[in-house]
Amino acid sequence: MLLHALLLPTLLLSAPAASFPQEEAAESVSTAIQEEGAYITLKLDESRENGLSLSEFIKICQLNTGLNFTIDESQSANLSSQLDQKKLLLYGQKRIKKEDFYSFFQIMMKIHGFVCVQQGEGDLAVIVITADSAANSAMIKANTIFVDYQDVPKYSARPGTRIATVIPLKNADANDIATNLRSALAPPGSGSDSFMPLTQERAILVQGYGPAVAAGYRMIMVLDREPDVVEPVFRKIPLREASAEELAEMLSDLMENMTSQTEARGSRSNRNSSPAAVEIETHITPYPRENALIVTASPDNMEKVLDLIATLDVQIDKPETNFRVYQLQNINAKDLDEDLAKFLDKTQQAEEAVMRNSSAPGAQARRANQKVIVVSQEETNSLLITATRTKWGELERLLTVLDKRQPQVLIETALIEVSEDFSNEIGFEFANVQAPATDGSQRGFGFTSMGLTGVDASYQFGDPRLPDPTAAGITAGILDGTDLGIPFLLRAARTSNNANILSIPSVLVANNHGASVKSTDQVPRTTISTTGTGLVNSGNDGYEDAGIELIITPSISSGKFLRLAITLTVSSFRGEGANGGLPPKIERTLDTTVFLPDGATMWVGGIVRDDLIESESGIPYLSDIPVLGFLFGKQSDSNVKTTLFFFCTPRIMDDWDEMADITEGGKSRAAEVIGLDRLRQVDPDFSFDSPVDVILQEEEGPAIEGVLDLDSFAAPTFIREVGVIDAERVGADREQAQQ
Repeated sequence: MLLHALLLPTLLLSAPAASFPQEEAAESVSTAIQEEGAYITLKLDESRENGLSLSEFIKICQLNTGLNFTIDESQSANLSSQLDQKKLLLYGQKRIKKEDFYSFFQIMMKIHGFVCVQQGEGDLAVIVITADSAANSAMIKANTIFVDYQDVPKYSARPGTRIATVIPLKNADANDIATNLRSALAPPGSGSDSFMPLTQERAILVQGYGPAVAAGYRMIMVLDREPDVVEPVFRKIPLREASAEELAEMLSDLMENMTSQTEARGSRSNRNSSPAAVEIETHITPYPRENALIVTASPDNMEKVLDLIATLDVQIDKPETNFRVYQLQNINAKDLDEDLAKFLDKTQQAEEAVMRNSSAPGAQARRANQKVIVVSQEETNSLLITATRTKWGELERLLTVLDKRQPQVLIETALIEVSEDFSNEIGFEFANVQAPATDGSQRGFGFTSMGLTGVDASYQFGDPRLPDPTAAGITAGILDGTDLGIPFLLRAARTSNNANILSIPSVLVANNHGASVKSTDQVPRTTISTTGTGLVNSGNDGYEDAGIELIITPSISSGKFLRLAITLTVSSFRGEGANGGLPPKIERTLDTTVFLPDGATMWVGGIVRDDLIESESGIPYLSDIPVLGFLFGKQSDSNVKTTLFFFCTPRIMDDWDEMADITEGGKSRAAEVIGLDRLRQVDPDFSFDSPVDVILQEEEGPAIEGVLDLDSFAAPTFIREVGVIDAERVGADREQAQQ
C-alpha cells in the first residue's frame, strides 16, 4: 500500500507527458529551440497549421527551466485539449536570456488566457496551468505569493504570477495613495483588493499579477518622497514714509485674505494634504523704534510682501486722513449732531445685518469698515467727523443738502379784543335794634341782612351794623339819633366797563423753527394772616402773570403755502379781589394748525362770549309781593360780553432785498413814533427816502420846508404772488421767475 501511494503522484505528474509522442516532441523542440550560450533563440513556425502548440511550449519551458508543470482540469475537463489545439504564433525569431525564459513563458501563456499558479514551496513546488477566468479567481487568490517589496521588480515580467506585498510609506498618506492608485492601475472588477491602505502601519498592501504590482510599486516610490521643505525667511524692512504700526496692520489683513483664498482653492483640489505641505504662516510685526517691519514668511510670500511695501511706502504730498471738519453755515451744529448720529447708527446696523446674511466674496472685508463718528463743536458751529474716504464722500453730499439757508417767515398777527361789562345792583335793609332796658325788662329786635352792611364788634349798644364806605353807587338810609342805629338802608349801584384792545405782535422766524412772543403784566400776590391778638399781617407771595403769549412754528410747503402751528394764550384780571387779594383771572387759549397762502391776511380764530347773570336775595314771601317786593330784598344784574378775533399774515422772506425793504419800513414807522434823532441812536445812517420839498409862499414870507409824501405815486417795491402758483417757480429767485 505504501508503494502504491508513492507511485500514484508520479504517475499523475507524468501522465500529461505521455500524451506527447516522443519522437515528434523531440523533433519539434529541436526545431523550435536553439541554444546560443547564455541565450535561447526561439524560431517558431509562422503558420497556424504547423505552429507550436501550447502543450509543446509548456514542455519547452519545463526542459529549459527545470520547473514542474501540471494542468488544472478541476474547472474545465477539456483544458488539455485546448492547450493542444492552440498554436503559439510568433512572427520572427525571439532571442531570450535563459534566466528570463520563464517570464517570457508566462507572457505568452497570459496572452492566450492562461496563468501559472504555484502550489507548494521549494522542492515540492508545482506550477499549475489554469485558465484566467472568474471561476478560478478564488483558487488563484488563495495561492498568491507574498513577496518582499524590494523583490517586486523581479516579477515585473511575470504576468501569469499573482503576488502580494506590503510597501511601507514614509511621507505619503496611505488612504490618499490607495485611492488614487486604485483608480489608475486596478483592473476592472478587482474592487479594493489591489491597493489596500494600512493606516496604522502607515503602509499599503498591493496584490495582483506581477507587472501590475511592479507598476504600483514604482509609482508608490515616486509618490512617497519627502516633500520639499520650505524654510521661512526673516527680514527687517525699514520704512521711509509710512508708519510701521499702520502698515503692519494693513499688510497682515492683505496677506490673511490672500492666504485664505489660496487655501480655499487648495482644499477643493486636495483635501488631505500632508502636514509637511502646510503653508508657512506670514507674520508681520511693527518695530516702532526704527519704524521698520519684522517679517517672517515663505520665500514666495516674502516677495509679495516686499512688492506691497514698495507700492505703499511712498511719499504723499497731502497725507490722507480720516479726520474731517465740516463748517456749518445755516444749521446749528448741536441740533444736527443728535439726529445725524441716530441716522448713522441705524444705517450701520442695517449694513451689518446685510453683511451677516451675505456670503458674497469681500463681505467680511466690508464688515470691518471703520464706524463713522460725528461730534459737534459749538464754538465754531462745526462737526468733527471720523470717516473713511468713501463714507466721507457720502456724508459730505448729505451735509451739503441739509446745510442750506432756509427761507425765513415774517409773521404779522393781530389780536382784537372787545369787551363790555355792565351790572346793576339795588338792595334794602331794615333794622329795629334797641339797647337793653335799665330795669332788666325784655325788648324785641329784628333786622334784615342783604350784604349791604357789616357788623362792628366794638359797638356795645344799639344797632352794631355799619355800611361799607367803599361800596360803589349810592348808599342812603335813616340814622337813629338816640342809639346811632340804622333802621333803614338803601344801596343802588351801576357799573359799566368797556374795553377795545388791539395787539399786533410780529416776529421773524426761520423755516421749521418755533418763535415765541410774550407780553404780560405781573401783579403781586398778597397774603393776609391774623394773629392771636387780632392784628392783621400782609405780605408778598410772588407775582401772577397775565397778558398775551404767542407760540408759532411755520413750515413752508409747495405752492407758496405755509403750515402754521399756532398756540395763543390771552389772560387778564377782571373785577375786584376779595379781602385785597388778586382779582379773578380769565384765560383764553387757541391751539391750532392751519395752512395759509403766502402774504394773505387770514382770520385764524376767535372767541365770542356773552354772559348774562341775574341774582335776587330777599325775605321770603315779602320779596314776592308785586310792585313792592323789591323793598324786601336785593337784586343784581350783570352782563359780560367779550369778543376776541385773531388774524395772521405770514410772508416768506427768501430775498435779502425784500427783508431790507421791510426793515426800512419798520424804521420809518419807529421814527414817526420815537423821533428820528432817537432812532438814529439805533441806526446812525438811517434817513427818510422821501425828498425834502421847499414850498414857497406866493408873496413875501419865509419858505416852508417839509417832507413831501409821495407814497401814493410810488410803485411798490415788491409785487408778491399769492395763492397757488406753479410748482416749478417755488423757491426761484426774481430773475428766474421773470425768465
